[in-house]
Amino acid sequence: MTLPRDIREIVDRLVLVSPSDHFLIHYELRNPLSGRGLGAHGVRDHELILTYRTALEKLYETMTSGPWHRDPPIVGPDGKTHVYVFNSGHPFTTYDGTTKIPYIVLTSRNNEPTTQAELHRATSEAVHEATHLFNYSQRPLWDKIPAKRWEWFDEGLAVLMEMLVAKDNPDHFRFLMDWIDSPEVSLDLDHPAVKYQAGMFIHYVKELLGSKFVNDVWVNSDPDEEPLRALQRLMPDGRKFFSSDAGVQDVFAGYCIDPYCLWDHASEVFLRFGERAVRESLRLPDRNDGEIKDSLDHLSCRYYRFYLNDGVDTLEVIMDVDSHFEDTPLKAQIAVVTKDRRRSVPEPLRPRANGMDGDSTLSCVLRGLNSAEIDHIVLVVSNCGTNLSLNSDFGGDDGREYSFSGRAH
Repeated sequence: MTLPRDIREIVDRLVLVSPSDHFLIHYELRNPLSGRGLGAHGVRDHELILTYRTALEKLYETMTSGPWHRDPPIVGPDGKTHVYVFNSGHPFTTYDGTTKIPYIVLTSRNNEPTTQAELHRATSEAVHEATHLFNYSQRPLWDKIPAKRWEWFDEGLAVLMEMLVAKDNPDHFRFLMDWIDSPEVSLDLDHPAVKYQAGMFIHYVKELLGSKFVNDVWVNSDPDEEPLRALQRLMPDGRKFFSSDAGVQDVFAGYCIDPYCLWDHASEVFLRFGERAVRESLRLPDRNDGEIKDSLDHLSCRYYRFYLNDGVDTLEVIMDVDSHFEDTPLKAQIAVVTKDRRRSVPEPLRPRANGMDGDSTLSCVLRGLNSAEIDHIVLVVSNCGTNLSLNSDFGGDDGREYSFSGRAH
């Protein structure tokens, strides 16, 4: 392979090779029995290499079997993918600049505090990078523009495969802290600190629509198609992926409200990190008619909680949306959460009136409430818009402003 000079200088010193059915893992010991060790570029012992090899082959078997049925990855004349293990700082998948054949770099060490945590991390990283290896076949990294557009979905798929292939391995939790703390961050951002959060979104889609749907988005989308358009186009008949229509149960708004109740379907995550971040909480009727103003970027959401005083049996939520266009991408839903952590079916805020200035008003009334049984009521505001500001002369769907108030009696 034609490798960059800095990598080649290290790789030339990796004299040990651990072969498996589909991979050749190149490495060296930190303290070999004979010869000079590689220090941080060498591994402690063979256990790390065996862990990598097992995880890589398990991912390979998963991706080439149902329901994924992926074609084998692109390889060179020897028919195997080369994996180089050294102190790279972080694992990555890239390609030979001359042949365009992909290869994987995994780390010779990580800073996890126990051997078990070290090997859990190694398993996750091997699965993660090998997923990129398979994804490369459809959207090669050297094809810069399509690869960049799909980067967040690529990373999300890799995190999903960590969850599926290493089911009892909690290492993927490391991607969840920012996701829990920042629901207002747009789903499709490709910032290094954000793009891995797409794993939870793709996991939700997989649970709702199945692994085949998720896989089809990657392998059956058009070459020049962006992932959000592919998600819309490939949806089963009669369903919508993104819709601000209060009468439509779209997938994205469901994704916004369901993870609020982490205790229902991700109890271990809930125990570790707690609830998703709530923007603001209000006690009613103490703050009746107290207006809250906020804004939201595309493909993101915010949570607000109402706590009811004793004796309250009716709650009305009124929301004004500043719309410079004919429609707004904002959608709002409210749901009751009981003291024993049960959640009611969400009720949408529906259009109530349209003002002459372009503002639209949404509202919902809950009657017959039993404040003795209710812990709180959550308002979920989601921005179902899919246009980044950079993609629109009118500011796209980012920064959409709204205000709301709650009245209880």
